[in-house]
Amino acid sequence: MNRINFIPMKISIGALCLFVLYFLPASVAGQKERSLRVGWSHVDITPDGPVRMRGGIQSEGVLDPITATVLALESGGGDPSEEMRKRAAILVSCDLQHITDGNRYEANMRDDVRSLVTAAVPELSGSQIILMATHTHVGPSVQSAPEYNQFASKKIADAVVAAWKKRSAGGISFGLGHAVVGHNRLTTFSDGRSRMVGSFQKGTTHHPDFLHLEGFEDHSVHLLYTTDQDRNLTGVVVNVTCPAQVQRGDKLSADYWHEVREQVREKLGADIAVLPQISAAGDIANIVMVEKKGEARMQALREKGETDFRVQRRAEMARRIVAAITDTWTVVKSEVDFAPQLKHAIASPDLPGGFPGPDGSLFPIEIHALRIGEIAMVTNPFELYLDYGIRIKGRSPATQTFVVQLAGSASYLPTERAVKQGGYGAIEKTCVVGPQAGEVIVSESLRLLGELWE
Repeated sequence: MNRINFIPMKISIGALCLFVLYFLPASVAGQKERSLRVGWSHVDITPDGPVRMRGGIQSEGVLDPITATVLALESGGGDPSEEMRKRAAILVSCDLQHITDGNRYEANMRDDVRSLVTAAVPELSGSQIILMATHTHVGPSVQSAPEYNQFASKKIADAVVAAWKKRSAGGISFGLGHAVVGHNRLTTFSDGRSRMVGSFQKGTTHHPDFLHLEGFEDHSVHLLYTTDQDRNLTGVVVNVTCPAQVQRGDKLSADYWHEVREQVREKLGADIAVLPQISAAGDIANIVMVEKKGEARMQALREKGETDFRVQRRAEMARRIVAAITDTWTVVKSEVDFAPQLKHAIASPDLPGGFPGPDGSLFPIEIHALRIGEIAMVTNPFELYLDYGIRIKGRSPATQTFVVQLAGSASYLPTERAVKQGGYGAIEKTCVVGPQAGEVIVSESLRLLGELWE
């Protein structure tokens, strides 16, 4: 009979004991230090009566509610030190055209909300609160309705405080889906000039001089899911490259995000929070540029009994986005991380003002960058042309990068190519800065992301 040598096993057990004694406590401490706490809230910010809208229109009723949604994230145990402040962030998405920040307009919803929150929760810093808009064209005009600004700021601040107080142990998962909802809205003709689709510049793909669409389209849907300790879904951040501007008229509406919320709650649970983000989409719109008749036919067939093509379009866009949300969740729901790295960095560059080139003035902005595990978020206040967003995504160190525009009230920010071709969004009446400012945004965004991944 062979004699069995137990020495290697004894060494293995000893090594295991050493690991447990010396390394596991440090590992557990590291997990505890990074343990994630998540809080959600949302609030109806629909005004009680008529309010000024985009273009000076006075609202005449409500089609669907105007909502602000808040996600509070904190890594660690609530240490009020400066280092901990870098590891907490609050995202606030509003069904509004802009988030005024005192730059282009006298109104300053961003700072009003921050002041109200920090007065109620002194351990928070105002800079931890990141507000963003969906760019609905049928929402209240914050910049020209001071009474509404005061009304909404108070409600949003209360929702931020509620989300912060509700935070509890949870986790995140993330994934990438796709939905064809946004299209480049600029047609380039044989004379080398671009024209936006619609009545202002009369751009159309069936004109005999039409050559091509001016730029790229991005159909990605970036998704960040949150869960409770038992891995039950609690909410989702949805980042798409298409502003919410299907609806027109004088009735207040959240646009297609209303249908997205309804469909998500129908399919995934009545209490699931949905936080919308619009990626770089200054040259993107919901308008179908080619195959219009085919799209219109399919939308009408899906929405039988509905004759309003805008309502049909909203429902179709929501269907595609929600399909991406639900399909991706089935794939990533087992990949929940309860202790992701959470880091927050901010830059405040002074952009060269003036259009098309610098005029010597400065245009100050905020850029926020977040690391949440292996995903990144990076904001800007503009209607940023897609090419800039693609450059940030392409060079980002993250597995997925959520570029977020409209985190402020700045103008369109076109590329050099777009300025030369003269389409809407790249002309003097629509811009406060030019392409040189876009270069700064790209470089500063990448610098911040690089620091978060060091």
